[in-house]
Amino acid sequence: MKQAMFSHILKIVRFILGGVVLLSVMGNNSWSPAAIKVSFGGYHNSGRDMDPKVPRFSSDLLDSHYSAGQINLNASQPNVLNLDPSKIQMNLVASGLNQPIVITNAGDASGRIFIAERAGVIRILTNGSLNSTPYLDMQSIVDSASGGERGLLALAFHPQYESNGYFYTVHTNASGSLVLSRFTVSSGDPNQANFSSRVELLVIPHPTYANHNGGTLAFGQDGYLYWSTGDGGGGGDPFNNAQNLGALLGKILRLDVDSASPYAIPATNPFYNNPNPAIRKEIWAYGLRNTWRFSFDRLTHDMYIGDVGQSNREEIDFQPANSQGGENYGWNVMEGSVCYNSATCDQSNKILPVAEYTHALGCSVTGGYIYRGSVYPSLQGHYFYADYCQGVFFELHYTNANSWVSTQLLDTAYGVSTFGEDESGELYFSDYFGGAIYKLGYLDTTFSDVPFDYPYWNEIEILYQNGFTAGCNTAPLEFCPDAVMNRAQMAVFTLRGEKGNNYLPPPAPWDTFSDDWTPGPWAEQWAEGMYASGLTAGCSVSPVLFCPWEQTPREQMAVFGLRLKYGSAYMPPTATGNVLADMTDLNYWATSWVEQAYADVLIPACGTDAGSGKPKFCPKALITRGFGASIIVKAKNLVMP
Repeated sequence: MKQAMFSHILKIVRFILGGVVLLSVMGNNSWSPAAIKVSFGGYHNSGRDMDPKVPRFSSDLLDSHYSAGQINLNASQPNVLNLDPSKIQMNLVASGLNQPIVITNAGDASGRIFIAERAGVIRILTNGSLNSTPYLDMQSIVDSASGGERGLLALAFHPQYESNGYFYTVHTNASGSLVLSRFTVSSGDPNQANFSSRVELLVIPHPTYANHNGGTLAFGQDGYLYWSTGDGGGGGDPFNNAQNLGALLGKILRLDVDSASPYAIPATNPFYNNPNPAIRKEIWAYGLRNTWRFSFDRLTHDMYIGDVGQSNREEIDFQPANSQGGENYGWNVMEGSVCYNSATCDQSNKILPVAEYTHALGCSVTGGYIYRGSVYPSLQGHYFYADYCQGVFFELHYTNANSWVSTQLLDTAYGVSTFGEDESGELYFSDYFGGAIYKLGYLDTTFSDVPFDYPYWNEIEILYQNGFTAGCNTAPLEFCPDAVMNRAQMAVFTLRGEKGNNYLPPPAPWDTFSDDWTPGPWAEQWAEGMYASGLTAGCSVSPVLFCPWEQTPREQMAVFGLRLKYGSAYMPPTATGNVLADMTDLNYWATSWVEQAYADVLIPACGTDAGSGKPKFCPKALITRGFGASIIVKAKNLVMP
């Protein structure tokens, strides 16, 4: 109970210290505890329990309402598997950020991840490290001080960014307006944008309230730029913007940023041919309160929309890829699947959510992405989203029974302000409070003979995902982790560790070694590759032999591990003979190698000598394939890609 109360208090403190609580001034210029709003969500806290660890009931995660006839499932969509929440991983990839609010990639094959901070700074994450110099600092034109929902809100890169260098942002300015801008990358530095290149494309006035600004920017498969806007703020959409086709607030807009300056309106927009001049032709969909993150499924191109609720429900809406636009998602007539104002509620022609949850589970939904990466096969087809206030994570998927299923997965302390994808479709999310970015993972078991609790499960998975091994058997896929590694197998691992996972040994003729290759002719080329790379001189000088079928002892693995780590020319320092109880002979060839491998924690001790109390190395003990995977991963500092 005390721990739960502490968690509750900690969250409230983090809200305040993070600058994410604002007092929303209502129409009568008064406020009360019921009017306190949480940044990005416009949540009215009516005294509901805020403790993230209090048990919540399944009825709070409500059934879907979307008609099965409106679903456009891609025939190539992989089968969606049930997830075990205990196997979900959240791996820290970056920290030290200031209120991260966007995670995206440039689609330029650079592997970089771009992170926008609310104050107006865009950072680059390269190979797990944040660049010290920002990609863009636009704080001089961004108003983030007058409200927790204001600031730099959205970032998207042009589909042809690699050739044209264009990217787009949405920010709030000093008057509260929503500003869509285009920037260009610097001509001489791919890690630096040109601030002076800014072109203002569209400004949407938002003068009265500081909250409900949206938004997301994303390019669709059609090449058009989609932009979600909030309803203008206040409680209940007092200006009726979301249902007003003459207003750009409370909408998803669809713009052609390539055909005209500042933009053109696609002729396929749903209201393009409407004769009423008051209707804004930029509108693609409407009836949205404050869409805080929508995304496109990179496989099917369907759109998933996270729309923040008023005081009752948070919702996920769905738009199939074959949509012609014009959907009305209900606000402010509906809040989720229920009437917001029952006295005037007309539910006709409203698109109801595919998933929703009540404020017993949270207060502000953060829309996410459907997983289409390759590292975690079990995540395929699952749409991940979360609650910003409570840190609750959910998944949503469409079943073979033609229905939507949403499941609460985890209850965390993270303030999830956004999700994002890298170029490969792997998923990330931000902890707004902690200034950190995490990568979403799953404990998938690749090999049928390597269960989760196997001592070297993680290392074997890393080795496989980095392309260093395909296992020992294909049907079923097995790794044979307890089989002793022979020198031929060790050659494959070592060369791929040294040269990369695409390495192929030199072509024939192979005439260095005089071994009998009959048990496996494949091994000869790998032995030749080891010799050509300077990684081995063989096991015998006269005749010159590689001994491919000889089992690999720990002392030999010390040599291979150290040369993997330091290079093929590496020689260890002179041995002391005082480190390991069973490696005291300074004239023995392996002593210096073993001492250094032990010092580098590549190969741990095998026990302790009872007499001296010193560690033992067991130099003749054999290396299993599982243990070998561990040594290679350590030597090359491999991580899950």
